[in-house]
Amino acid sequence: MPIIEDPFYTSFAAASSSPPVRLDIDSLYEVFDQFVQMAPIHNAVALRSANWQVCRAINYALYKTTTISVELKWHKDRLENPEPDIIIQGSHIRSLEKAEECIDFIFSHARMITHLSIDIEVAGAGKYLNALLEKFIGRENVQLEVLKIRRRYIGESFPIISDLIYEHASTLKIVGRIGLTEAVDGFTQKLHLQRLSLMNFDLIDDATMDSPMLFEKTRYCMRKIADTGATFEHLSYTTYCGFEIARQPTLQFLRSAEVQSLRVTMQEGNPLPYSDRVILETLKSLEFVGDMDIESDNLAKQFPNLSHFDFVRQNLACCGA
Repeated sequence: MPIIEDPFYTSFAAASSSPPVRLDIDSLYEVFDQFVQMAPIHNAVALRSANWQVCRAINYALYKTTTISVELKWHKDRLENPEPDIIIQGSHIRSLEKAEECIDFIFSHARMITHLSIDIEVAGAGKYLNALLEKFIGRENVQLEVLKIRRRYIGESFPIISDLIYEHASTLKIVGRIGLTEAVDGFTQKLHLQRLSLMNFDLIDDATMDSPMLFEKTRYCMRKIADTGATFEHLSYTTYCGFEIARQPTLQFLRSAEVQSLRVTMQEGNPLPYSDRVILETLKSLEFVGDMDIESDNLAKQFPNLSHFDFVRQNLACCGA
């Protein structure tokens, strides 16, 4: 596979004035295992040319690789370089085609990929995400357990993320920071998560975070997710306003998912209005973060199995959260 080539990968030159250090074979493999995990992948690949022992140690470390990171960022000189800066395993890749080759190279050496981290800091990233993330679908040595996503822009959803979740529903344990649309399209009754982070910012299409249309679309998505049969023990939900635990369809959404731990990050509103009836028996932990109005006098009645409660009052708009 013609992917390891200059000038794409920088060459490695060993230069040291220190006395040589002798390592046994186990220590050598341990050192390069840590190196492959921490260093940009192009450094690890270039190091294979040092000698055959180092090459074998690097190859074995690549074999043990379980995590792949994909980052899309703007170049500092964005006007001269309008295309996103693609970073795979810490290495800046010069083109989308080379990024695909880099991922193929990792797959050709790794025994099993279980973790995928995606950082989306550019707008209109669909073209790049589709090409890169399709590599994770239909591969025998990819069984995702953890899918973590960071994103910068609102009003965007990516069907390829839904495809990833659907493809790996039986193995996924943690899914971080996806939009409601991606959950609707990707969730299935095979999905039983330990932790899920959701937001509704993908539904915003007019830069208004508290419009009646946004509320209606959010409620629609919650009904659809509740019907999928997916469950998640811990839910972290982020929105600007409008999340009310005791009202439908939010309550059915939480009940059908068998949520035991809930963290709500919301700028304003009253997510927990006064009530003396049981709302959610399964809930054991409840946290709120934001500048909200919280009625906490009847928590014992509303959530009879609640063992942890916390409220951090914080103006998220001022903090840039």
